[in-house]
Amino acid sequence: MRQGLRKAQATARSGAIARLCGAVGCAWLATAAAGEPAEWRERVDFDARWALVTAAEPAAGAASYRLRAGGAGESVRERAVGELPGRPRLRSGNPLFDGLFALAVAESVEDSVEQITDAQFNDGRPIACRCFETGAKWHYVWTRDISYAVDLGLSYLDPARARNSLLFKQSGLRGAAGGAAAPLLVAQDTGSGGSWPVSTDRVVWIHAAMDLLRALPPADAAALEPTLRRLAQDTLEQDREYAFDVRAGLYRGETSFLDWREQTYPTWTRDDTRYIAESFSLSTNVLHYVALRDAATLARRAGDASAAVLDRQAEALRRRINERFWDARAGLYASYLGPELSPAAAYDLLGLALAAVHGVADPARARSILARYPQTAAGPPVVWPEQPDVPIYHNRALWPFVTAYALEAARRARDPGRMTTLAQSLLRGAALAESNMENFEFLTMATAFDDGPLSGPVINSPRQLWSVAGYAGTVIHALFGVTLGDDGVEVLPRLPGGLAASLFPAGAEPALEHLAIRGRTLNVRLRLPDAWTDTDLLEGASITVNGTPLAGTRLPEASVAPGGTFDVVVGLAARPARASRAPTLAVADPHALTAAERRAIFAPPAPLVTGAARAGAETRFELKGVESGGRWQVYRDGVWRASGRDGEPFRDHGADPHRTVCYEATVTAPGDGLQSLPSRALCLAGRDSRQEFAAASGALTSPDGHPLAPGPEPLYADWGDAAEHLTLLYTPRTSGLHSLTLRYRNASGPVSTGITAAVKRATVRCASGGTPETGALVLPHLPAGNFGQSTGFTFSARRGDRCSLEIGDGINMSALEHFAQYTGGRGGRDGVRNRADIAGARIDAISRPRLQRE
Repeated sequence: MRQGLRKAQATARSGAIARLCGAVGCAWLATAAAGEPAEWRERVDFDARWALVTAAEPAAGAASYRLRAGGAGESVRERAVGELPGRPRLRSGNPLFDGLFALAVAESVEDSVEQITDAQFNDGRPIACRCFETGAKWHYVWTRDISYAVDLGLSYLDPARARNSLLFKQSGLRGAAGGAAAPLLVAQDTGSGGSWPVSTDRVVWIHAAMDLLRALPPADAAALEPTLRRLAQDTLEQDREYAFDVRAGLYRGETSFLDWREQTYPTWTRDDTRYIAESFSLSTNVLHYVALRDAATLARRAGDASAAVLDRQAEALRRRINERFWDARAGLYASYLGPELSPAAAYDLLGLALAAVHGVADPARARSILARYPQTAAGPPVVWPEQPDVPIYHNRALWPFVTAYALEAARRARDPGRMTTLAQSLLRGAALAESNMENFEFLTMATAFDDGPLSGPVINSPRQLWSVAGYAGTVIHALFGVTLGDDGVEVLPRLPGGLAASLFPAGAEPALEHLAIRGRTLNVRLRLPDAWTDTDLLEGASITVNGTPLAGTRLPEASVAPGGTFDVVVGLAARPARASRAPTLAVADPHALTAAERRAIFAPPAPLVTGAARAGAETRFELKGVESGGRWQVYRDGVWRASGRDGEPFRDHGADPHRTVCYEATVTAPGDGLQSLPSRALCLAGRDSRQEFAAASGALTSPDGHPLAPGPEPLYADWGDAAEHLTLLYTPRTSGLHSLTLRYRNASGPVSTGITAAVKRATVRCASGGTPETGALVLPHLPAGNFGQSTGFTFSARRGDRCSLEIGDGINMSALEHFAQYTGGRGGRDGVRNRADIAGARIDAISRPRLQRE
C-alpha cells in the first residue's frame, strides 16, 4: 500500500512540476514525467518548489549529474556536477542521493584555496594559506567555522588541508619572552564587545584537532600531536584563569555560533554586552567539557600527570551543567543562564545536540531533547522560541551544520524517526538550493524570504564550509558508519528504516568508494535486508574486509600496507528501535501567520521595569509590556520570587536591607504560553551596601603616576598598559560576598566586533589575613562616549576589615601574534591594546545564594 501511494503521489507531483515550469525548459520534463521520477530517488518537492537530479553514464569511472530546480514564479535553474578523480563517491543507484554527495565533495574542492582574504585583515590583500575558505561569501578561515567543519566531515575529505586551516588559527604572543615556555594559544576571532572573553567558544578547535589526529596517517599524527597537546593545555589554562567562575563552577561567555546578540539575547544587549560576558551558555560549557576531556587524553598519552586534574575538572563541569542548565518542565537544557544563574527561557539546537553527542546528557535526557525540541516541515530551527521583531538569520532559521549535529545526536540515541526527518532536511535543502547553503528560513526552506524589514536570512552564502562538511559527514559517518577513533577506524552503519525505504529498494547495495583515511583507501558496501519497517534501524550484522570475515567492527590496519585498500562489505539487519516524534510547528501560510500561529512560534517581548523604589527590606516596581491575560515572573538574585498578572505591581519584603539585590523579570503569554527573555537587571543598593570611589577621590589611585584627565568626570584616560596598576583601599561595612566593578569607557572598536575588550586582573588582600582572592574584570566595547560597568569580581570580606584591591593587566586577543595582520580596527597592526578610560569603582555587598562557593 505504501509503495502504491508513493507511486500515485509521484505521478501527481510530476504533473504539477510540468505545470509550474510552463513553456521554459519543458523538453527535459517530458522525459522525466514519462519515467515518473520518484520522490527521494530523483526528485524533491517542497512548498511549491521542486528539484530533480539525473545522472549520466560514468565516463572513465566518474559520473556526472545534472541538478535542476524551480518553483512557482521561478525560472528553472540548472547546475552540472561531476565526480572528481581520487575523491569519495557514492554508487547507490539513487541519482539524487549520489548526486548530492557529489555536490558536497565538489563544493569542498571549491572551498579549497591557496590564499585567503578578508577586508579586516592585511588591508584586504591575500594571505598565503593552503586552506579551506569559509564559503562563497566568506574568504577567510574562522576558528569556530573551520573547527565545526573539521569535526563534522572535513577530516574525512582532506585532512592535510584541514590541518593547515586549523594551524592557521594557532598563535604565540607578540614579542613573547620565554621561548618554548611562552604560551601557544587558539585565537578567538573578532566578536561581540571586542571578542574574548566575551566570547569563549574557541575551545571547539581542540576537539577538531583530535578529529584531525584520528584521520591523519599515524606518522603524521604523531609528529603533530605534541603541538596540539600544548595548544590545548595553554588555551584551557588561560580560559580557566579568565573565563571560569569558581563559584558557579561554569565558564562564562556567549553562546557558540549564535554571536549576533539581538538575534538570541535580549534586545538591550545590542549596545551593552556586559550581560553576555557575565552569563553562562550551554554550548560553550559543553565545548569546554569536551576540550578538557580531549586535553586529558592527550596528556595521558604523553605520560603527563595533569591528565588526572583535567579529568576531574571535566567531570565536575559535566555535573554542574546538568545541575544548572536542565529545565525539567521543558525537557531541555536552557541555552544560557544569567549572571546569577537564572535560566533564560531560550533553547538552542547546537548546544542541545552537543550535550547529547558528547555524553553530558544521559540517555534519558538525550531522548527528551529529541522528543521535545520542535521542528517544522522544513527541519529544526536553530533557536527556540523565535524572537519577535528580529530579522531572519539565527532567529527563524535552519542551519544545516546544526541539523547535522542533531542527526548525530539522534544516531547515538538510536532514534530512526528523528534521523529520517533530519537527514531529509539536509537532502531537501541541498537539492532545492543546488548548494550547501549557510542557512534557510525555517518554515519555507527559502534562501531569501520577504518579510519587509525582517526579511532574510540577512546573510547567506552558498557552499558554506560547515554545511558542506555536515552533509558529507552525514553520509560518510552517520549513515555508512565510518567512525574515527583513537585506536583506528570502525565501520558502524546505522540507516534509519524510513530513510532507507525512501532512498533504496529492498536488496540494494549502496556503496561509498574511494574514501582516503589514515593513509589508506576505504570502500564500504552495504547489503540491505529484504524487508524492514520505518521504525527499524538497519545495523551491521556481518562484515568482511577484503573478502575475509571480521570479528568486531574495527579495521585491521596492520593487514593493509599504507597506500593499500580496504574493501568492506557490511550485511545489514533490521532491528527495532525507539522512534521519537517531535512537536511540529505547522502554519497555513508562512507569509501571513494568524494570531494563534504567532503565539505558538514567537516569545513575547521582554518586559520593562519602571517606578522602582527600595526602602529597607521592601522593594516595589511595576512591569510594563505584559499582554492582557499574560503573567510576569520576577527573580531576585537568580531565584524566583513572585509571579503576577498584567497590571499588578511587584512587591518584595524579604530582601536583606544591608545588601544590594538584583531583580530581573520575564513575561508569559496568555494561556500559559511562551515565556520572554529577561528584562535588563535592576540592581538596588541597600542600607550602606554600596560604596563608590571616583577616580579623583583619593581612594582609587594610580601608584604608577598615570595622570587624571580633567573634565566633568575626572578619569584615568586610556589607562591599562602592561605595567600599570590601580589601587583601591576598602573597608567592608558587612561580612560576606562583595562585588567590584569599574565604571569605564571603551570605544576601541564597535560593540559588534573587534579584539580589544579590555581584560584586567583584580587581587584583594585584607589585613585579617587569609589567602588573597583573584579574578578577572572584563570591559567590553561600548558605543563612543558611553560609560558602563565592567563585569564583576566577586570576593569574600569581613566587616570592618581593611582591604586593598589591586587592579593590573590581563590579556586580550590583541596580544596574539595572529592578530598582527588585523587592520579592521585597533589592537591589530597598530600594536597590542588592552586599555580603557577608568572613571571610578563600585563595591557592593551582595547576597547571591546560587553563587556561594562550595
